[in-house]
Amino acid sequence: MLSSIWSLFKINLLLQIFDGLFTYYALTLGIPEANPLVRGAIDGWGEVWGLIYWKLFACALLGLLFALRHLRQGLTLKALTVTSTVYSCLFVISLYYFLRDLWS
Repeated sequence: MLSSIWSLFKINLLLQIFDGLFTYYALTLGIPEANPLVRGAIDGWGEVWGLIYWKLFACALLGLLFALRHLRQGLTLKALTVTSTVYSCLFVISLYYFLRDLWS
């Protein structure tokens, strides 16, 4: 089970990186950030530093979840599965819109 938790952890980190890059791409197109917490950081620190702050925070929370895997392996596996599922769905939707804009 530990190898699957490790794999899910790596996938979650990669999805966070993709989400940050795609959010930056969307912001450069003039699309406003929907998350009010991230939008506040962007307003205060700029697009790059606001995104970096929240993506590092999300990765730190994932790291904390991974670090606590020995206490509750089942819960850790479920939590990482849920987050990777949500971000994977967002990845597919974002990729669709990116490719659609690229080809039109």
